[in-house]
Amino acid sequence: MNYKKIVICTDFSENSEKAFEKALEIAKSNQASLDVLYVREPIVNPLRTAGGGGLSPEAIEATLKEIESAVIKKYDSRIDPAIDHTIKVREGHPSTEIVEYLKRVGADLAVTGASGISGLGRVLLGSVSGRVARKSPCDVLIVKPEKTES
Repeated sequence: MNYKKIVICTDFSENSEKAFEKALEIAKSNQASLDVLYVREPIVNPLRTAGGGGLSPEAIEATLKEIESAVIKKYDSRIDPAIDHTIKVREGHPSTEIVEYLKRVGADLAVTGASGISGLGRVLLGSVSGRVARKSPCDVLIVKPEKTES
């Protein structure tokens, strides 16, 4: 299949780094555009009470801006300028935001790292990559971590 619009979903994990490299390779070989998508979960401030205290809205916003700058710094310079690319940071539930983004931009392929969750955690929580694969409007490539020899 010839992909024209690829979205790499990253969370800064080691496995999403492998997924980023794979997405770059596919984008280059297909002359496709590439969107780097990072979804930050909303910052919930349990310390803030009706009487005050905790982080201010300004401090939370500053933290979110730092995250956005970190995403740009980590990925933008590593993408060949010949590849049409965009870096997006969204806020919300990761799998929901990713699927909505894929629909909105008309993606042909989503690339994501495999989840590190196993056992009971996967049963109770599922994985972002698994939910994206089930609900995505396009093909999804889940890049698994390299096996280590024991």
